[in-house]
Amino acid sequence: MTAKTPSVLALSLTLSLTLNTAGLAHAAGTASPAIYPAKGQSAKQQDKDKYQCYGWARDQTGFDPAQVQTAAAPAPQPPGALARGAMGGAAIASIADHDPADGAAAGALGAAVRGKMKERQAAQQQQQVQAQQKGAYDRAFKACMEGRGYALR
Repeated sequence: MTAKTPSVLALSLTLSLTLNTAGLAHAAGTASPAIYPAKGQSAKQQDKDKYQCYGWARDQTGFDPAQVQTAAAPAPQPPGALARGAMGGAAIASIADHDPADGAAAGALGAAVRGKMKERQAAQQQQQVQAQQKGAYDRAFKACMEGRGYALR
């Protein structure tokens, strides 16, 4: 084995970890609140109030928990990103008197890792926005239900 093999292995491990952890990210969700009819409302009245408060909170916040978007399919890497990475790695390796094939592999792997990291960041940003929107919806729904005489916990 050559001295540069560990760097290619390290990049392979980094890519593997990036791909595995990207699949673990998910939107933070909270359980529905417990609703107690503090003024003795019937189950039928509670259902009616929940439906009306759902619509009001949706209209106030622009967020519909029934229509939560899942993470969109990641955009493919730009054409040639891996090829540019491979060419750059090969060029650097040949300048440094190393095997250009190993440099090309390392460069392509680095480009793939960078692409996956960008996808992960975009998914995390979308999850943060959805969590903020859901928080606003939850506060509006709670305010509506409490205004109708229910206790929410």
